[in-house]
Amino acid sequence: MKPLQIVLTITLLVIGVTAAAPPPAPDTPVLVAAAYAACWTKYSGGQATDSRGNSSVDGGELTYDDATSLDDALSHAVRSWSLGTIRIRKDDATSYADVEFKDTNRTDGQWRDLYGYWEHGPGTDVIWLNLANLTTAEAKRKTAAHELGHALGFCHKDPSKYSTLMAPHTGDMASAPTAQDKKNYTLLWG
Repeated sequence: MKPLQIVLTITLLVIGVTAAAPPPAPDTPVLVAAAYAACWTKYSGGQATDSRGNSSVDGGELTYDDATSLDDALSHAVRSWSLGTIRIRKDDATSYADVEFKDTNRTDGQWRDLYGYWEHGPGTDVIWLNLANLTTAEAKRKTAAHELGHALGFCHKDPSKYSTLMAPHTGDMASAPTAQDKKNYTLLWG
């Protein structure tokens, strides 16, 4: 029994010495990942940066279901954000929609001045397009693309800092992702 105790004592002593040895100097510098783009927190509900976790993307793709009458706006939104990394496609019989485009026509309560809204939650997310306020083809296209941007994880950006589709108000929005929006996409999705 004693020889076993001696062996254990020696083994523990060797492990202790190894653990106490100073770490070797690094051979290469440590690379720090770039931070995701900052939100305009005034209009992003406290969200600090663009976020993969606050998106509708599932497994490198975003599938959508079309229940909107705004086919041109939907097509524009999908073309605008088809930048390569995240595959955006209509759902089919073998998949569930990650997001559904739906119309509403309301001016009551929160809808009074609202053009569109991305509703994130359990199950299929919804992009609401408010026909009561979307009166021009340009507003329809901008709003659909902007809300799809939210579904991709992008928050509101301050339009006084750079031109962006992700400005909180339609009058300040670019009509499609700008060069900076595309850089933000690369930061978030590669």
